Parts: sequence; structure tokens; C-alpha cells
Amino acid sequence: MNEQMRFKRNPAIHCWIKHIKESLYNENERSFYSIFGKVKRIRVIATIIEKSEELMGNDEFGFDNDKEDNIRLLYDLDDGSGLIRAFIESNESENFKDYDKGDIVDVVGLISKRGDLIVLRTEIIKKVEEPNYILLRNAEILNRIKSGDIQKIPNSFDLGKTSDNIAKEIEVNNLFEDDIEIDELKEKIFSVIKVHSSSGAGIDFGELSKELEIPDIELRTYLNDLLLESRIYESDHDKYESY
Repeated sequence: MNEQMRFKRNPAIHCWIKHIKESLYNENERSFYSIFGKVKRIRVIATIIEKSEELMGNDEFGFDNDKEDNIRLLYDLDDGSGLIRAFIESNESENFKDYDKGDIVDVVGLISKRGDLIVLRTEIIKKVEEPNYILLRNAEILNRIKSGDIQKIPNSFDLGKTSDNIAKEIEVNNLFEDDIEIDELKEKIFSVIKVHSSSGAGIDFGELSKELEIPDIELRTYLNDLLLESRIYESDHDKYESY
């Protein structure tokens, strides 16, 4: 699979949980209309307040699986603005046994809704050890709101939404669809780092900012995304290389 196809996906919108709670869900598109526009994938920093394990053949999400030893992890996440239920697929759960109640985590995942329940299918989750990282994320979200880079949430009539038409038999796996969008700016940043990495030198933050002419706070956000996705690494302070 080539690099472009591998990362062909809807961009993860950095937000607080309340922004999803307060948004309008479109059942036909399986999208949330929030102040940040149409959202399918989010990235949030939150605290694990509850952790549990469930058999995939017996759960509230409607999974149908005959393998009774197929267990997935459930996490209740709280970021101070709201709560959301996240889950990790059974084939990945063993890798996250040490993630427990009280841990602060940075989570990327697809969101959907079944009845009144908002579900986050976790794609990436990592513990947050640096408090300044949380401050940076909150500052980024606040800056976007204060700058007016937000949208008005449409009403249900505008979306042609009909009430109470979510089928009871829908399974969680069917709530999420393949993505067809790509964050071109993030891919451009990655390409520049990759080119400089091929010479074995990498590129520092100042050079990258100057070459791409991207505001520092926005560039930091994309670099954090690429670090979280393990596509780049920091070889020295503020110096980046691709794997």
C-alpha cells in the first residue's frame, strides 16, 4: 500500500468533547455538524475515568460475534467539558492493557451515534506525560474559536433529518464508513520532512516554518499529529525526521 493511500482519511478535528455533544448528527451521512463544520474523526485529550472489558458477543453496541473469548476494551473519557464512550477493537486490546483509570490520553478516532449514545472507535491512543502538551492543545482550540474560525450548527430541518429512524439492529462496525478525504497540508509537511530526511539531516522547526510559511501554532499541531501517527520522530530538540 503506498503512502498516499495509507493515509487517505478524513482529518481528525481537534476539539473538546462538548463540541460533539452539542453538534447535530446526520444519520444519512454519519457525520456530526459542529461549530468546526462536518466532523467524522476527532482528536481529544481526556482522562480515563472508567475502564472495562466486554465480550464482543454480549454488549450494548450490538456486536454479533461467536467468539466468546474475543474481548474488547471500553473507556469512559472525560475532558472536563463532557463524557464519551471509546472502545478498542479486540485485535488491538492486548496492546493497551496498561492504560488504566486516571491516565490522561491523547485519542484519535472515528465517531458515530446509535440512539443517544455517541461512540468513539479508537484508532490511536497514547498517554500524555507533558502538561504543556495539554495547554498547547487547549490554546489551539481557544484560538480557533476566538478567531471566528467556526460555523453555525444547522438545524435538523436543514439537514433533512428524520427522528427515531436508527435501526435497532445496526452493529457498531456498520456505524463507521471508509473515509475519502485527506489533509493535504499535513501530507505536504510530511513530504518536506521526508525529503530532508533522505539526506540524513532532517529539518528543524524554524526551517520548516520558513519553507512552508505556516503559523507556528498550526505547524506544531500537524507535527504532533505526525508524531502520534509514528510517521516522523524528533531526532533532536525541534528537529524532525521521517522513518
